Amino acid sequence: MFTFFFYLAPMVAVVLMLMNYLMSNENPYVEKNGPFECGFTSYHQSRSAFNVSFMLMAMLFLPFDLEMSSMLPYVMSAYTNGLYGLMMLIMFLLQLVMAFVYEMNLGALNLTRNYTPMIKPLKHYLYKK
Repeated sequence: MFTFFFYLAPMVAVVLMLMNYLMSNENPYVEKNGPFECGFTSYHQSRSAFNVSFMLMAMLFLPFDLEMSSMLPYVMSAYTNGLYGLMMLIMFLLQLVMAFVYEMNLGALNLTRNYTPMIKPLKHYLYKK
């Protein structure tokens, strides 16, 4: 059954792309090829620089997203993992929460900020020996 779908899926994709190419009508003009900004005419450069904090937010999102997706094997086999698997998951989630609290403490999740790489003194006592 798998081999049937293994061969069928690419064939359906090629047929649909070929139908799209054959049935589409090409009608290029300036407004169609220009950048789209909510239906209004663009009066300035649309590829302008954006705030770096959005890129920082995306870079901080990726590790947390990947870590959350790495919990899927435990969820799929939760009944067979037993107590050891549960303890490993709790330790993993504890590290994830600690990293999130650390990022919040640094102020890395604020989009409008003046970044100062200092830990706030009230919460700093948790990290001292």
